[in-house]
Amino acid sequence: MDCNHAEFENNSSSRTKDPVFLLSLINKYAKVQLISNTAFIGFINSIDPLTKSVILSIPKQDAFQTALIPGYAVLNISEEIQPIDIKPPERKQTLVYEDVLVRKATLLSWFKFNRLPVSESGDDIIFGSVRILPPYNTADLCTENPIVALQVKKIIEEMPQGFNS
Repeated sequence: MDCNHAEFENNSSSRTKDPVFLLSLINKYAKVQLISNTAFIGFINSIDPLTKSVILSIPKQDAFQTALIPGYAVLNISEEIQPIDIKPPERKQTLVYEDVLVRKATLLSWFKFNRLPVSESGDDIIFGSVRILPPYNTADLCTENPIVALQVKKIIEEMPQGFNS
């Protein structure tokens, strides 16, 4: 498989269980093949790592149509070469980078305050088998184990508003 052509097959490939691989497909121009022998082509907005459901932005003239494709209907996804005349949808940046850094430091302090083993890997927070990605909210957990994800989510939600160690 060449570097410009990434594929995954739902329920049959171990790559679908790799949250880092799923994350690599975000914002890519891709073809989503469905079990109904149809396909959609557009920009992947997000992929649910548990259900493999896909939110796809499909180019329509000068705008985008958003499609939610349930994971059970996805046969495979392949990255496509983006046509020159199609630009990706603009994503609104709601968080300032400094706010994200403050959130990261606060979350690290919260874990350490609770005497939990936590480390950093680049921009990510590593807590056991869980990788917490920027902007470090409960929706930004990557793990293969949904039970562990729920436990970590609960720990994060228990952090008092305005916590500062």
